[in-house]
Amino acid sequence: MGEDIERLGEELPNFRISAAVVRQLGEELVSDELTAIMELVKNSYDADADWVKISINTNDELQENELTYNNKKGYIIIEDNGHGMDYNDIISKWLFISVSHKRQMKKIGGVTKKGRTPLGDKGLGRLSTQRLGQVLEMFTGVEDQIDLHHVAFDWNDFTDEAALEKVNTNYNKHSKPKNRKGTRLIISDLRDSNIWIGDAADKFRGQLSKLIFPFKEARPFNIYLTINGQKNDLDEISDKLRKQAISNYKFQFDGSKLIVEGSLKLAKLQGNSNEKRELFNRLISADSGSDFYNFLKSPIDNKKNFLTDLRYLGAEGVFATFHREFDFEKDIKKETIIDDKTWEPIPANPGFFWGEIDEYNLSGTEEIESAYDKLSEYKQLVKNQVGVRIFRDGFGIKPYGMEDNDWLKLSKSQTSGGSFYLLRPENVIGFVSITARGNKFLTEKTDREGFIDSPYSKNFFSIINLAIQNINEVLDRTRRSYDDFKKKDAATKGKITTFKDTKSRLLQTAKESNEIEEQAKTIQNNLSITATKVSSTIERIKSEPLFSSTEENKALSILEEVNKILTEASNLFEKVNHILSLAKKLESDANYLEPKIDELENQIIQFSELAGLGITAEAFTHELYNIIDRVSAQTDQAIKTVKRENSEKTNFFIYAENVKSSVSAIRRQLNHLAPSLKFNRETKQTIRLSTFAEELSEYYETRFDGKINVQVEVINDFNININKGKLTQVTDNLILNSEYWLKEALKSKKDLNPMIKIEIKSPFISISDNGFGIVPSHEGTLFQAFVTTKPTGQGRGLGLFIVQQLLESVDSTITLLSKRNENLRRYIFQINFDSILS
Repeated sequence: MGEDIERLGEELPNFRISAAVVRQLGEELVSDELTAIMELVKNSYDADADWVKISINTNDELQENELTYNNKKGYIIIEDNGHGMDYNDIISKWLFISVSHKRQMKKIGGVTKKGRTPLGDKGLGRLSTQRLGQVLEMFTGVEDQIDLHHVAFDWNDFTDEAALEKVNTNYNKHSKPKNRKGTRLIISDLRDSNIWIGDAADKFRGQLSKLIFPFKEARPFNIYLTINGQKNDLDEISDKLRKQAISNYKFQFDGSKLIVEGSLKLAKLQGNSNEKRELFNRLISADSGSDFYNFLKSPIDNKKNFLTDLRYLGAEGVFATFHREFDFEKDIKKETIIDDKTWEPIPANPGFFWGEIDEYNLSGTEEIESAYDKLSEYKQLVKNQVGVRIFRDGFGIKPYGMEDNDWLKLSKSQTSGGSFYLLRPENVIGFVSITARGNKFLTEKTDREGFIDSPYSKNFFSIINLAIQNINEVLDRTRRSYDDFKKKDAATKGKITTFKDTKSRLLQTAKESNEIEEQAKTIQNNLSITATKVSSTIERIKSEPLFSSTEENKALSILEEVNKILTEASNLFEKVNHILSLAKKLESDANYLEPKIDELENQIIQFSELAGLGITAEAFTHELYNIIDRVSAQTDQAIKTVKRENSEKTNFFIYAENVKSSVSAIRRQLNHLAPSLKFNRETKQTIRLSTFAEELSEYYETRFDGKINVQVEVINDFNININKGKLTQVTDNLILNSEYWLKEALKSKKDLNPMIKIEIKSPFISISDNGFGIVPSHEGTLFQAFVTTKPTGQGRGLGLFIVQQLLESVDSTITLLSKRNENLRRYIFQINFDSILS
């Protein structure tokens, strides 16, 4: 065929490309003017520039002799002192669309002369200019050469009819000093001048500021912005502003371990109202928070919310600090990838990164008021930089932390707790720092709007969310503890230990108020009569001084003073009588509150039971879906087999057996759930622990389908008198927790033979597994509500809290034994049933 074409002298067919395709590419890949500017700035960074200047002028025409296109109103100049380009670079790289030497450099781990890993790798950055204006002129040159290369073209020439190679680039060459290097882009005939004027210009400056690393000393290079002749300083976060933060948090992931640290200032507890500040001054400021810290750490005084890993500082306005560590292999839920050498699944490690978050009080404190002339100035500085942003080598990645983008979902964790609250999106300034070299698997989308969804990015976000989760846990426990500390103070001052004390006081006050009300009214009436007589005497002496005795005239001033006092006393008694009338009603208030409080306490008990039931129901539902899927798959396969064989229907007998087996499995699931249902929860029975454990083992062996072994060891068997539903909920929580972490352990330890062990030794039952063990930082707070290291949405931190509450309701206890496994972690839960032995 080829020979025939050659013989006829015809040209071989080949692809051609319309110039409009390049223009279309730019429009699709560059979403807005900010992205366009940043892509060009990143090119300057990749060229080892020390600085880049951005000059925007919407009013004038740029008149330069070397320009190909003149008389174009409005222009943008982007200039740097990078290494520039020579003729070969322009031909083989800059004009060769989508070809990028940077991509290859990143692939082999190469860096520039200044040690920078290139940020660009798609070969499309120069297309960004069309988002800004119609005309582009580039002047560029390298050091030790006198040639200044000039390329100019109009994006309007990139039409459907024009072939790409036919677009005129107007190449020219000028002279320059040999020591001069760098690139100068001139973009004219601006597409939209309005975005560089007024409020829109302020918004652009603010957005550009957010895409440059906020701490000046760590910025990769300097960026200078001028708009219509006015220099615009890009916002920086100064040490002065950082010192006003009421708390600071740091986290770092080194590839194997996550470290989370934080420091809380005393001002975090202060509150905004005068009443709260006065209480703060008395309870916290007086001793720099020392008493509160002791309360916060005490598992006796602060049983529900104590913190074990807090360290008291009490200096320089800092209340306390904390430090927590999590092992990537053992403690963090992670996605896996297939290793290209072993073809085994391995965790997708996102690489080293670190971050900081500062929290601010926009209501102001005495320290802030002394540091800034105006509170409004301080507020504006915070609002300009608010948000937690992600930076790669000092350049922000959209949309994280931009335009109210709450990628950490801080708003969902907000509480309405007055003076103390969790991290809030409008009150924090922070960053996460990654690098092109150290985090090469965190790949940005082509349009530069976030990361590509991958196991690496999922693990990256999972690690950061774990850090935020722990920060919020410390804040929440501190807030709750402070509330309890204030209640304790109120109880101590008022000698109140229970509601009965409060009720007795209310009733006594009502009784005494009732008794003295009539007496108070009589005294008030007598005061009024006496005041009237004194007033009449004063009036008579003043009106008839000649007829008054010498003693009366001398006593006039005293009588006037007495009259004033009597009048004030009468008014005071009027208020007292009003208070007494209200106090009489306290008896009714106390009687009204008592059943309400009893009802509330009863609801809390029911909550523990229902929450435990919910976890069991979740597991049941999940397993039910698995069974239904299995039945559906087997049905489809059987039908296909019969159709293919078109003979004996033996497979349908097999299918029928599978259906029977699945129905039986569903029945076992229902039987397992039944004891936990409300109508059965109050019935107690004598249970032989070995029998119960064997039933439990059989049930979970079926559920785990042989993937997790459940071992029962009976050393000294015994009976207990308990509701079977409660016992089931307790053991379910412990075993389901083991199941979750054993599955996570399997992602890192391929040779692990997962096992859950149930040991019976009167009066104890112990449950453990051969996973990694309990995170050391959570050993002391494990049984508190909402303590978990599972990702948000996958764990509520209620399981062990519910276990403890259910056991307390039957006079039993649970502890985490001090014995440690091969990972030097505690791992055995022991339940003491001594009080309910049968």
